[in-house]
Amino acid sequence: MKKLLLLAILFAHSASATDGSLFDCRQIEGTEERVSCYDRIVDSQLPVRQSKKEVVENTRVDGSTGEDAPPSVPDALSLFGKQDAEAKRMVQKSLAIKEIDQIKATVSSVKRSAYKKLTVTLDNGQVWQQLDNEPLPLRTGDLITVRLAKLGSYLLKKQSGSGSIRVKRLN
Repeated sequence: MKKLLLLAILFAHSASATDGSLFDCRQIEGTEERVSCYDRIVDSQLPVRQSKKEVVENTRVDGSTGEDAPPSVPDALSLFGKQDAEAKRMVQKSLAIKEIDQIKATVSSVKRSAYKKLTVTLDNGQVWQQLDNEPLPLRTGDLITVRLAKLGSYLLKKQSGSGSIRVKRLN
């Protein structure tokens, strides 16, 4: 929760710091230079820039992307008392972070605990720990999918098999 608040506050501060720069861009005579000045400011404020393919995929029939009106950035007062999941959604919405329901990755390492539970490190740096006692033979180099399951839990499945294990993210 504290990380989400800090992220929201930092984003709000950096957005307000560029207001003067927008007026500086407006003073530029040449159209191309003025537009590139605006683009630099906007690009510096976006947490993740969408690819052209994502913009095309998210474009509606009427030609809009559904992101015409920028959402307001939540402040500490609006987040106070909210549950972690609700606060997370508010911050994701305000920063225009697209929510995903699964990832695909390659296993970088697998460790087995004394209780035969796996700790799986992925090529993207994420570390997942097994919660249940289901067997799943994993090796370095295996392709896996981690997907969102019911009630906020996660399932890790080998792409070449049918079994899955319930996991939680450690980092």
